[in-house]
Amino acid sequence: MNIRDFTFEKYDRLLEAAGENGYDVLTVADYLSRDELPERYVVLRHDVDRKVDIARSMAHLEASHDVRSTYYFRTSTFDPEIVTELEDLGHEIGYHYEELARVGGDIEEAYDRFEENLAAFRRHVDVRTACSHGSPLSSHLNLDMWQDDRPPAAFDLLGEAYLSTETDDSDPDELSYCSDTGRHWGMVDPVYGLVETTDDLIELLEVGSCPQLYVLAHPGRWSRNRPEFVERVAWDIAAESGKQAVKPVHSIQQRAGTFSGALARTTARSIMISRQLLSSRK
Repeated sequence: MNIRDFTFEKYDRLLEAAGENGYDVLTVADYLSRDELPERYVVLRHDVDRKVDIARSMAHLEASHDVRSTYYFRTSTFDPEIVTELEDLGHEIGYHYEELARVGGDIEEAYDRFEENLAAFRRHVDVRTACSHGSPLSSHLNLDMWQDDRPPAAFDLLGEAYLSTETDDSDPDELSYCSDTGRHWGMVDPVYGLVETTDDLIELLEVGSCPQLYVLAHPGRWSRNRPEFVERVAWDIAAESGKQAVKPVHSIQQRAGTFSGALARTTARSIMISRQLLSSRK
């Protein structure tokens, strides 16, 4: 986990690097609908799991660089006023769905809820693509709701952000995928090598060894100022440690005592690290 990273200052530099090195930034809908793609491009996507205000700031920062990207909102983060504002800036608004996990694996109920929620989104903005939300405490993978007889196209969607894209980090001629999950990008480029930090990602764009890149940046993982930075690091440490604590099981009920103890320990660790960060930055 890279502590001193994922600030708006770093993100601003990343956007500059894309523009200065000839990369066109595409929304997911752009990528899926274009007959021809640029020689160099970045498909830029954001999953808005929380911190809608940071997503809004990120969208405005991108617009200042003449960049348009895709923002996937959950039902819990969807704000009609904000998504309309982002769409007016030129960004794509998509649905970050999680129906299958929420209904305990009932496919038919998942379809019904998906249709209802998608219609609610579309009353405010144009929704052309959807993206699965990861539900680590559920045994059900939300992507599994899609079947051959009812693909995303059945809901008048261009596609699904995972299912409709093919990535291969080992082939420089194919689309490479990297995500900020866990506060590191976690990508290995066959020419550049390991891409861990945002500085690495910036250098990758400058070198140009990866002409086709698919980037997932969660707005809630990025900070605009020092207090947000400290809060974000503490939250990420607790969240990632919590995910590790429940990995061996799919049902939280089966491990309630163990999970509670692990969560308490990771929370205490996060508080300690936050205090250390505050002290070091005074």
